[in-house]
Amino acid sequence: MYVLLTLQNTYFVEYLIGTLVLSSSIFDAMVFDDLDTAVKFKKMLLINCELQTSVSTFIQ
Repeated sequence: MYVLLTLQNTYFVEYLIGTLVLSSSIFDAMVFDDLDTAVKFKKMLLINCELQTSVSTFIQ
């Protein structure tokens, strides 16, 4: 499982109707089941929101 971590140490929660939601809690983060989907969201956030993120593993 994977989450997206920003340079400001916040986690990507959602991007809905042009609104970006971030949280300081990893438990609020959107969890991706596979690396490919996480990387696609990472690229989308960079293009649409100019938000740099890294893909991090998440173990529940």
